[in-house]
Amino acid sequence: MYSALSEVIANPRSTASDAAQVISTDQASAAKILKAANSPLYGYSGRIDTISKAIFFIGFNEVRNLVAALSIIDMFGKGKQSILFNPVEFWKYSIATGVITRLLGKQAGVSNLENFFLAGILHSIGKLFFYEFVPREYSVVLNMVSEKQVVMRIAEREVLGITHTAIGELLAEKWQLPPSIKSTIKNYISGFNEGKPDLQTASVHIASIMARCLCLGNPGDLVIPQPNEQVWDVLRLPKGTITGLHDQIQHDYQEAASSLLL
Repeated sequence: MYSALSEVIANPRSTASDAAQVISTDQASAAKILKAANSPLYGYSGRIDTISKAIFFIGFNEVRNLVAALSIIDMFGKGKQSILFNPVEFWKYSIATGVITRLLGKQAGVSNLENFFLAGILHSIGKLFFYEFVPREYSVVLNMVSEKQVVMRIAEREVLGITHTAIGELLAEKWQLPPSIKSTIKNYISGFNEGKPDLQTASVHIASIMARCLCLGNPGDLVIPQPNEQVWDVLRLPKGTITGLHDQIQHDYQEAASSLLL
């Protein structure tokens, strides 16, 4: 559905009804999109009861990103799990990162937040790719992470010779995701986009650490990285922002997780 919807959105003659028609072919996804659109995440106080209204009030690209998130979550599944890696907990962590990323971007004064949520959700998608497609090799990575308490990318590089950020970048390119999301997946660990300040990448950097600190889901390794101090200079968040967001993060996370993981 994502590729079909992208084609509709790319056509300047397309209307909200055209996009709604594509989405409505999958009733389960349409219901999840409506639930997400009505959540506090998007801050709309009225009732959105049709896909056309969702497109009108939160935008073509936000709806497309929700479709992308749902498609990718369904693509990788949520059933198979091991002692060291649980895909459902991984998605919970990823959704929490997406929620926090969007909230941080808003607090940083970003006017266009349309890719922040999806960038947060997909920042570590390479881990799930490894888990799904090279399970035997990735079990070695997971054991190393557990035994040595190292972050995932160190074990990935040693065992596989490639990290989840590199794989995630390739996936984003294959799925034709927005360039800003692709670059954030590649660079979120440093918080800078190819060494240059970038609010979306900086937000994901901090959000991923906050999701770990708040124990929202499980990213596969429980080591909490030290944030890049220079990232704070990029975000320029008002004093008290992080602690002040705690309750909203918890509330928005529960709403988003229930919308996307049902």
